[in-house]
Parts: sequence; C-alpha cells; structure tokens
Amino acid sequence: MRTILEYTENNLIYMIVLWGVMILAAVFWNLYRREKKAARKAREELRGGKKFYSSFENNRKTAYVFVSEKNRKVLYATPNLELVTGIRPDDLKTDTELMTGLIVRKEAREIAKQLNAWNKEQEFSSEVNYHRSGEKELRRGQIQILYCEKDGGYLLILSDITEEYEKRQEMERELITAQKESQSKTDFLSQMSHEIRTPMNGILGMLSLLKTHLNQPAAAEEYLAKTENLSHFLLTLINDILDMSRIESGKVQLEEIPFSLEQLVDKLDSMFRSTAEAKGINWKIEMQDFDVKYVIGDEMRLSQVIINFISNANKFTPPGGTVEVLFRQMDRIGNDLHFMIRVSDTGKGIKEDFLSKIFRPFEQEDASTAHNYGGSGLGMAIADSMVRLMNGQILVESEEGKGTEFSVYLFLPIAEVQEQNEGTEITEAEDPAKTRAIEAFTLKGVRILLAEDNDINAEIAMEILAMEGAVLTRACDGAEVVKMFKESRPYTFDVILMDIQMPKMDGWEATRVIRKMKREDSDLPILAMSANAFLEDRRKSLESGMNGHISKPVDYDEVRRIIGEQLWAVRSH
Repeated sequence: MRTILEYTENNLIYMIVLWGVMILAAVFWNLYRREKKAARKAREELRGGKKFYSSFENNRKTAYVFVSEKNRKVLYATPNLELVTGIRPDDLKTDTELMTGLIVRKEAREIAKQLNAWNKEQEFSSEVNYHRSGEKELRRGQIQILYCEKDGGYLLILSDITEEYEKRQEMERELITAQKESQSKTDFLSQMSHEIRTPMNGILGMLSLLKTHLNQPAAAEEYLAKTENLSHFLLTLINDILDMSRIESGKVQLEEIPFSLEQLVDKLDSMFRSTAEAKGINWKIEMQDFDVKYVIGDEMRLSQVIINFISNANKFTPPGGTVEVLFRQMDRIGNDLHFMIRVSDTGKGIKEDFLSKIFRPFEQEDASTAHNYGGSGLGMAIADSMVRLMNGQILVESEEGKGTEFSVYLFLPIAEVQEQNEGTEITEAEDPAKTRAIEAFTLKGVRILLAEDNDINAEIAMEILAMEGAVLTRACDGAEVVKMFKESRPYTFDVILMDIQMPKMDGWEATRVIRKMKREDSDLPILAMSANAFLEDRRKSLESGMNGHISKPVDYDEVRRIIGEQLWAVRSH
C-alpha cells in the first residue's frame, strides 16, 4: 500500500513539474514570436521609411522641412530640397535665413506679417514669387506650414507650382477673353437690333408718307427712292451678319473658277469712279507688271474684300483727297501667280490703339463711326477672314489725320484659259452679237412657268414680269410644277423660274424629275429663284440640273438678263 502511494505521489510531482516546464516553454515561445514579429515589423518600417524618403530624391515639385519650435533650427529636410529651391539640406540646417532670401522681398515681408498673426490651429498657406538659388528666372511657389505640437516643431511643405500657376493664368486670360467676346457679341446684337430697326423704321415711315402723297408724283417718287435706298442698306446689313455667322461656324466655301483680273479692275473702276469724282476725290486705279490675265479663285469674294476697302477709303476721305487702287504682279512661282492689291487714301486715318483690333468681329473704332458713316462694323472682319481662306495676308498702315493703306497679298493658280485665248481678240463672253442681243432682249412674249409657294412673292414676281410682257403660269409647289410641265404640250414654256424651299417637293428634286422626263423640251432653261443664297446652294442648284441661280431679294433686271442669256444660247444652237 505504501509503495503504491509513494509511486502515485512521485508521478503527480513529475506531472506537475512537466506541466510547469511546458507552460514556461509556451510562454517563452510566444515571447520569442512576438520579438521576432516586432523585429520584422521594425525592419519593414525601416525599409518603408527609406523608400518613403528616397521617393523625394528626384521630385522637383515638393520638398519637406521640419523646423524645431524651440530654437528654429532645421531638424530635417528631404533630399530633394536642392531640386526645388536650389538650397542644399545641410546648408539650410546651418543657415535658415537662406530660405527667406529666395522670396521676392515685398512678399517675404507680407508673409512675416501673416505668420505673426497665425494662430497655429489651422494650416498656414501662401503663394509667393521666388527664384531658385543661383537662378534669375522668377518662379511661382506655395508655402504650407503645419504646427506639430507633439513633435515640438513645424512641418514646412515647399512646392514649385509654376506650371500649374501658368496654366491657371492662361485659363483666367481665356476666361477674360471669352467674357469680353461674349460682351462684345451682346453689345453687337444690341447695336444690330438698333441698326436693323432704324432702316426698318425708315422704310415703314416712307411707305406711310407715300400713302398720303399718292396724288403728288414728285413726292411719291422721292419717298420710293428713299425706301429703296433704305432697303438696300438693310439687305447689306443682313448679308454681313449672315456672312460673319457662317465664317465663325466654318461653313464658308470658296469658288475655284477662272476669272479675269483685267475685267475685275474694269468693274471696280466703273463702280467707284463716278461716285468718287462726284465727291471731289481724285480717283486712280491701275495694273502694273502683269503678264497673266486669268487666275483661278473666287472673284465674288475677292471683289467683296476690295470693294470693302475702297468703300471705306471713299467714305473716310474728304473732298480734295486721293484714293488709289493698285494691282501689281509680284512673281510667278510654278503655276501660281503672286500679286498684290493695294488700296490707299488720304483720309482721316485710323487711331493707333484701334489698329490691333481692326479685324476683330463686332469692333468699331468708336460709337460715332457707325452713327456718322453707317456700316455694321463687320466688313473688316469679313475681309480678313476671306483673305485667310484664300491663304493670303492683309497688311495695314495708317497714320491718324494722314490716311490709310491696305495691302492684300495673294497666291492664286494661273488659269489655263488664257493660253487658249492668247492671240484671240474676241472670247465667247465678249462676243458682240451676244452682247447686243442680250442688251436688246425683252421678256415680251416669253412664256414662264413660275414655281413659288409664297403668295406675296408670287404676286410681286408675276406683276413685275408681266409688266415687261412675259406670259406667266404659276405652280404653288414642286410637285405641282412637275405635274403642270408633264401635262403640258412640248415647248409650252420657254423657261422655268423655280423656288427651292417648297412643300411636297423642293425645287432641286422637281428639277431632277423634269430633266429625267423623255420629252424633247426637258432641257429647257430652269433657273433657281430662291432665298437660299450661299455658294453651296448655288452649287446644289447646278448639280440638280438648273442653268442658273438667282438669289432673293430678286433683282428683276438680273432676271431679264439671265433669261436673255439662256434663250440666246438655246436659239443660237
């Protein structure tokens, strides 16, 4: 029994000791694991810290500096401090005033005042102009300061924001420009409202006076003449506004067809000589050094540019002054002609501060210009845009009180037509027989099928054309004109005047249908007579099979002339 008890007691002691050893081993193992984990974490943090600080080595944008609150000494600076400021970190630790010396003096004093008033509770931030140590170029920087009470100091964040600042400045300039342009357009619309209402008021007023003076032919004729002048001015104004709108939207297209520079000069001379001489202005227009007669381009748009310059020259030149127009051939390069067109005058000149803005849309020299001389203020902007579309250039020289000179430089392809016409005295356009026939042509007995959906326009056209002896039949839309032509006997009509924008079927489609008809007269002259007045509209009219395009408001002398040309061509063949 004793032996058993001793054995049991000894086993119990052994077990207790064994358990104790195991518990101690577990404790030590856990401690070992914790220490190993802590060491690993420390190594990771150390590696992370090195990685963090090394990330600044090539950073040229932002550097960090930690300054002691107690003695204002620099305790630490990121390695890239020199890249941002031009100051080495070790130098800053021995001389903290180096930083202040980089900032523009006036701004440094202002920052000092702000820091004295700083409550340290919020981040301090300020933008400054500074230069890197050893460099003269001024840069834009940002200083941010955080107060770190627990660490006993201040964290300075120094950032080079030059690029961001310049982008911001550019955006601000663009915003200001956009605001000015928007305001200019607002002012322009307000001015145009006034400019449009003024002739409209005059037109309506003259018509009212005309009603009360119908029994007085002289007075009635005067009122009608003034109404016509106001109407032409209003039309010019509307055309300028439409041109500028299309230019800004990039929808202007230029023609590329041969035209004669000599004939252009003759047209300008006949257009302006009498009015200039009537005003007492010495008028001169000439061509110099040309061995090329025909070029390829848009004669109408080029004329528009030169007419604008000449009109202004005549407008601003007093009696006794001089207006000169010079066309000069500069050079022939390959198949291109380099030439200059110069319009000079001895008028009032242009103010120097306005010269830089003269080609901007919606600009006029001053408010009195429109009041005293008229105009929309868009002519110069349109001229500049047209010349740019032709890949040309306009130069302006002016002295207030002495005059102005506009010079247009252009390169245009030389037309082959001049080689064909060299040695030939008479071209088709100059055929005397044709010229005499068209000049003598009248609409008497000409049978016209008029396609017009607007009752008032139809009434006006039929009345005017009938007064010249034409025999008219009206169709109210495209489908009806096709039906009437199809059901008529061949050669019932001599010509069709075709509106474009009509219900059921437009004029272009109606023309295509007529041209496809198997009739011996399906090739009769068809002329567009429409408010669609742009170049692409004219091209579409010709592509649809029309013989010509007359824009509204209609010049009925032009209608008679074009019909005469078309019928002369038909009858001569």
